[in-house]
Amino acid sequence: MATRFPLQSLLDQARHRMDAGERLLLMIRRKEEAAKFKLEELQRYQREYQSRLAGNSQGGMDIQMLREFHAFLGKLEQALQHQTKEVEQQHARWLIAHQNWLELRQKVKSYEVLEKRHLQTEIQRQERKDQRQSDEFSGRKAAEKIQAERH
Repeated sequence: MATRFPLQSLLDQARHRMDAGERLLLMIRRKEEAAKFKLEELQRYQREYQSRLAGNSQGGMDIQMLREFHAFLGKLEQALQHQTKEVEQQHARWLIAHQNWLELRQKVKSYEVLEKRHLQTEIQRQERKDQRQSDEFSGRKAAEKIQAERH
């Protein structure tokens, strides 16, 4: 009977941690993509309002409306800066989580190599045991045949 892999609990734990790291990585990726989408939306709004401003100012615009357009564009610019930082922060979080996941995956692979070696050793041990039993059986049969021939 094959012996249990002595590091099986460590391998199971490492796999569990790697799976948790992968789930975290996917969650951070979704947040990063949402932040990028929001940034693209803000950029689109900014382009729309800049083109409105350009179109309205050609036809003439009162000073109050012009101030309101510029104030709104200023707020959009602040929102764009904030959202750009958010995208950068989410990407940095993803990079850290990805590096962590790579390290966890390497640990799992190391344990799997050890597990494979253990299994190969167990197979060889079982094959040697089977061969010994086969040799003993053949030896007994030969001894019985010799003994039967003597009588």
